[in-house]
Amino acid sequence: MSVLVGFIGAGNIVKAILTGIDKGGKFTHDEIAIFDRKEDARENFKSDGYIVYDSIDKLVKNSPIIVVAVTPQAIRSIVPDIKAGITEKTVLLSVVAGISTQWYKENIDEKSKVIRCMPTLTAQEGMGSFAVCKSEDITDEEFKDVEKFLSSCGILEKIPEDLMDEVVPLNGSAPGYFYHMANVVANEGEKMGFDKEVALRLFAQTMKGSAETILNSGMSIETLESKLRLKGGTTIAALDKMDELGFERCIIEGVRACVARSKELGKL
Repeated sequence: MSVLVGFIGAGNIVKAILTGIDKGGKFTHDEIAIFDRKEDARENFKSDGYIVYDSIDKLVKNSPIIVVAVTPQAIRSIVPDIKAGITEKTVLLSVVAGISTQWYKENIDEKSKVIRCMPTLTAQEGMGSFAVCKSEDITDEEFKDVEKFLSSCGILEKIPEDLMDEVVPLNGSAPGYFYHMANVVANEGEKMGFDKEVALRLFAQTMKGSAETILNSGMSIETLESKLRLKGGTTIAALDKMDELGFERCIIEGVRACVARSKELGKL
């Protein structure tokens, strides 16, 4: 097999994607290459059968699709290494928050082929949610190759580039909201006498089913909510109290803060 996709960086999001890719079973380890600055990380991936390079330029030279998976703070430091290996056929699949297509063209090559992607950690369960946009010079065939790779561990939605910051609270950061909420509910369950792990499983499974209902029932979100907002019932009592305490405003302000921070990261 020859390498199809190379990863610069092997942090949490890369590990999540690779775990999901494994579960999908459509790509083998010898089709995926990795560079990480930590030698022990490289050795671990090598022992798992991945192709490992000890430099970014070697990885870029030998991989038609390059996943740029470093922090916004670190991306400038790897520009010379990407430049040393890039060709006119290289597709840069960027998962770096806040870094625009134009940034790549200005800092690496004006002819850089770029697909921006906001991924999610849920890819590790084969349930990723990838929001993507592409530069005009990406061919249909190149995009299909990227789409095939990402969709093997989740869904893919095309969005305009001017919404790449705004999409972060909808998918990239969203698991954090759920984990926080789940922890609060499970802790409250524990105070009421439940084993925390039991409370957590009950809540998580219910939320998992709720998400599937949103995606598959064919009913609007308003209709689904109305089915539980029964006058005098327990659910409406909870929702009314949450609204009274500012639940909706809290979510809105959190979403806005997330977007603002993404925009800030693009200016670093």
